[in-house]
Amino acid sequence: MHGNDSLPPSCSSAIPLPQGHGVMRSLAALLLAGLGGCALFAPIGAPVSGGHVERHGKLHVEGLQLTDSHGQAIQLRGVSFFWILWHEENLKSSAVSFMRRNMGTSVIRIPVPAKDYANRSSTYDAQVSTMLGWARDNGMYAIIDWHMEDNPQKYHDVALEFWKRMASTYANDPHVFYEICNEPTGAGWSEDIVPYAKDVIAEIRKRDTSTVIIVGTPEWSRKIGYAARDPLKEDASGRPIRNVMYTYHGYASTHGMKADVEPYIDKIPLFCTEWGVSEANGSGRQDWARSREFVDYLRDNPYQKVSWTQWSWVDKRETSALLQPGTGGLSWQLSAAGDSNAVWASKPSELTFPGWTPAPPREAAPERTPEGTRTGRQRN
Repeated sequence: MHGNDSLPPSCSSAIPLPQGHGVMRSLAALLLAGLGGCALFAPIGAPVSGGHVERHGKLHVEGLQLTDSHGQAIQLRGVSFFWILWHEENLKSSAVSFMRRNMGTSVIRIPVPAKDYANRSSTYDAQVSTMLGWARDNGMYAIIDWHMEDNPQKYHDVALEFWKRMASTYANDPHVFYEICNEPTGAGWSEDIVPYAKDVIAEIRKRDTSTVIIVGTPEWSRKIGYAARDPLKEDASGRPIRNVMYTYHGYASTHGMKADVEPYIDKIPLFCTEWGVSEANGSGRQDWARSREFVDYLRDNPYQKVSWTQWSWVDKRETSALLQPGTGGLSWQLSAAGDSNAVWASKPSELTFPGWTPAPPREAAPERTPEGTRTGRQRN
């Protein structure tokens, strides 16, 4: 681990009290807490007037494209929070309001640490509830991210319980996405990730038939070619797969970015839930040219408008951080990475592309996935 990151000591310190309507949600959640536990879940209200969710409704997948309730192709552009067990000063409702007002953010990502979840599940459940409340108050979409960098089978049983609770609580909530395995590592696609995904999707679909599910891919979610050649067809219960996307993660100073995505962008629906301007360890050199090329390609390629969230909302001293060091929880001063996110997320100002029609797919996916591994990867 980098720095002196430590686990949150209690629910009271781990979960900041939201403002506005979020206060009522938190009070309601406290009433639902189990004996000796923390606040669990907040009730779901209607989308706020004038927000993205009211305008575009619950999203779904048509072919390769994330699509709004009016049948328009949509591209969400936003911010991933840092692991929610560290740097709590950055976890505030004012952060999400700042993102909406100053950065054009339409989606946030909430990374729940799989490696610690079993130790304090009620704390993390309450934190998810609170942060979803902030997204709702600002009319944004939100990704619940099962954040792990390991073989997903390692957390199989804990993950099933987590997703049962999430799907039961947020079933068909128009604000929510489910990201079921952030970055599988040391895991094969067909032998590890696919069986895990089938099991988790089956449990989710028993409770929530429509929310979009995002599936990680091999080697820190960079080898999307495996999913392109052998996409999921049914879950463990035999239900056909629908409203499922796959994720690509990349860091501009280490990876191919556009070059990694381009061979497969006409094969499977993609949502780039994590990318950065830095090296793969979250710091080091920043590659602005490759970052801009990547962002432009996700929007302008002829096959799909790919949504994205950038890593990460933290004031840690590293070059992927969207905040200047030491400014978290105060004035929210953006770093160079944060300033660029604000430009890229806010242009174009509209999220949908009326009249746009995707080009037909090319030939079958290439047999080989682009080579390359991530080294020095530790973003704690």
